[in-house]
Amino acid sequence: MTGSYTEASVKRKADFSTYLAKIGVVLLIGILFTFGMLVGQKILALIGIGLGCFCWFYLFPKLDAEYEYIYCDGQIDFDRISGGESRKNMLRIDLDNVEIMAPEKSLQMGKYDDSGLKVRDFSSHTPDAKRYCIITSDESNRLKILFEPSEKMIELAKAKAPRKVFTD
Repeated sequence: MTGSYTEASVKRKADFSTYLAKIGVVLLIGILFTFGMLVGQKILALIGIGLGCFCWFYLFPKLDAEYEYIYCDGQIDFDRISGGESRKNMLRIDLDNVEIMAPEKSLQMGKYDDSGLKVRDFSSHTPDAKRYCIITSDESNRLKILFEPSEKMIELAKAKAPRKVFTD
């Protein structure tokens, strides 16, 4: 028996809160440095420089996220890659536990719009991307998962669970 495997990845578009966080940190560092130099407290200037180096090399790359979806024999893993090097498994679902998988704006997803589900968003947030939704139950709650699968991933999921996967 051969296994089915595919993967896809999307880079998350930076949103307003990301830019706001970067600007806020840069302003704080600038204020600390300027205040330290003007008042004569060199320690504040050094703290500002140290904080700037920390943010530049550690914090700012963590704000740039990429999501990778791995489909393997009926399971989909959602991983977050921060700064191009740090990978964290965010969620693993099994297609046996999925209620429905369909495009976000499809008719099949209409009854799930206002149902108060917990939403996990693993999409790129680009306006022209074709996002899919998965409604699933994990442990004690129901989830609505937003992501952007590849065509091959959709085909493999449809082959595994033809009555649960819709393509419109």
